[in-house]
Amino acid sequence: MPIAEIIAAQRVVASVRSAFPREARLIEAGLRDGCYDVEESPHIWLERFSQLTTNAIKEGQQSKASEHFKLLSALLADADEPTTRCIDTAYVESLLWDIKDNKAKSDGWQLIPCNLRSLYIAMWGERSFMHSTR
Repeated sequence: MPIAEIIAAQRVVASVRSAFPREARLIEAGLRDGCYDVEESPHIWLERFSQLTTNAIKEGQQSKASEHFKLLSALLADADEPTTRCIDTAYVESLLWDIKDNKAKSDGWQLIPCNLRSLYIAMWGERSFMHSTR
């Protein structure tokens, strides 16, 4: 992986760590338990954060998921190409993946800012849960 991609991912992780220290500790403990080098696995780190966002949606913790989305959306708004790719592939692509309940998925979708939605749709296309009414 090109060094610019790794540096971009490390910057995103640093921003998330700063904003969400509790979640960061959970992620880092899990990575260490899985024998990952925390500093050299920023994409995996961010995938784990994406799962925490998805879990918040599954558990009805909309404000927590919204906080996650707000930060990632802001990072994306000012992102260079390597940072955009990082957020896209490590965070956005795996969002909502294991939510089976369509209402929960639709409710979660409503929380996602437009710039993150665009990346999701570019990867997965239009889905029925995106158009569900509450």
